[in-house]
Amino acid sequence: MPSSRQMHVDAILTNMSVQYKNADFIWNQLMPVVKVNKRSDLYFVYNQENAFHIANSDISETGMANEIDWGLSNDNYSVVDHALADWVSQAAIDNADVPLQPRVDTNDFLNGALDLEQEKRVADIVFNASSYASNNKIDLNDGSNTNFGEASDDPIGVIMNGLEVCLQRPNLIVMGPEVWQQYRKLPEVLDAVKSSTRFQGSPGGLATVNEVAGLFEVDNILVPRARYNTAKPGQSASLSRVWGKHIALVYVAPNPGIKSLTFGVTFQEMTKTTYTDFDGKRGIKGAEYIKVAYNSDEKVIANDVGYFIAHAVN
Repeated sequence: MPSSRQMHVDAILTNMSVQYKNADFIWNQLMPVVKVNKRSDLYFVYNQENAFHIANSDISETGMANEIDWGLSNDNYSVVDHALADWVSQAAIDNADVPLQPRVDTNDFLNGALDLEQEKRVADIVFNASSYASNNKIDLNDGSNTNFGEASDDPIGVIMNGLEVCLQRPNLIVMGPEVWQQYRKLPEVLDAVKSSTRFQGSPGGLATVNEVAGLFEVDNILVPRARYNTAKPGQSASLSRVWGKHIALVYVAPNPGIKSLTFGVTFQEMTKTTYTDFDGKRGIKGAEYIKVAYNSDEKVIANDVGYFIAHAVN
């Protein structure tokens, strides 16, 4: 009798496949999309000094009210085009085994690649000291300050100070994953968020995102875990974190618009759109061209409602 191995011919599973994907991107939570009608334009900025001036409103019985004034300036945006594309042969479409879907898989891949690039652009803005007002940043690796987790550090005080320095108190804290890994087990943090729900094992427990967000009275703490490949095409993958060992405290308006205040936005004249075209001249059966395109300008529009903590950990 034939062996059990001889009684079966290996085939492709139809209910299982492996596809690497990045962790959830956060770029649009930090710089929400503002849809615009033109590729470039101006927007109004109300003068900061007028909003915070204390006026003398005293008036006599027959006197005239003191007159005060407000002013405007403007800033501009200018979107940049982005697109990626690939060819999918009709032969590949006709011969693909289940569960492969060449058109869908290609479209998903292109969208993922564009999202990763945009995540990196936003990370390079948010985790950059030049994106913040001169008094709204600190470098814990500059020789005069101490990284979190070392002797004489102040992991709660530094963040509390940063939150109060901003003209609008931040509602989001972004911690690089390597920062969060250390921050959530610091003794000072654990003492501050004592909770019966906290893991109590060695080395003394781990604080949760909700506990630390409640401690600082912010809406959320984001721990972005996206990675990107730094190796050249054709070489073995070498993965690095998109978000570094820093912390950003930012105020983000849920739906930025007229007379709103928010750290930054993504101006977008065209949202991500998939274009397809068939070329019968390619290959034996022709091929389908798939392109995903959009444009954007990721821009800081209020650098004084954010605070940057550089090199929070070693």
